[in-house]
Amino acid sequence: MMELVRIITEKATGEGLYAVRYEEQQMDEFERLFNFWIEDVEYLSTFFRDQRSLLQAGYYRGISVEQAVRATRKEAIFFRRSLLTLARRGIEGKTEALQDLFQPLDNNEYRLKPLQKSKARGLAEKRWLRMYAIRFAGNCFVVTGGAIKLTLKMELPYLKEELRKLEQVRQFLVKHDLLIQEDFQYLEL
Repeated sequence: MMELVRIITEKATGEGLYAVRYEEQQMDEFERLFNFWIEDVEYLSTFFRDQRSLLQAGYYRGISVEQAVRATRKEAIFFRRSLLTLARRGIEGKTEALQDLFQPLDNNEYRLKPLQKSKARGLAEKRWLRMYAIRFAGNCFVVTGGAIKLTLKMELPYLKEELRKLEQVRQFLVKHDLLIQEDFQYLEL
């Protein structure tokens, strides 16, 4: 079971940023991710030690565990601020909105579709933070999870789990007839 949580939303239109809180979790996914990425230095250190081989090869070659932890925390602070700012601007009717940060999950998908699986990337030069969401409209997204992505494809078990969560939330929304942004204005959250 899961529930939807409002992050920054406009109740009258249903527009804004939402997140899923899974039954086994105390925090919604937006809060949980930024807690890991900013506050939990021990989690980050362990993660990057476990993924050291990916840091020593390819695109991220030569980054130490300590540098990766610092870079992640810095990137996450800026990423969070950008998400919240774009959500607010979209609600205020400005031209910038969440759609400026979120893209279709599939890089070959160019048309917008209902309940589209989406991703937002961190904003650093060598960015590895990912937030995954279901898109309803240009400024209406439901965060399903996120990860530190050090590989080109979603091949590692923890990345496959993020794909599973995206599909699980998509099916939940279909089952509960939450198919368009306007459906969110009637939610009792």
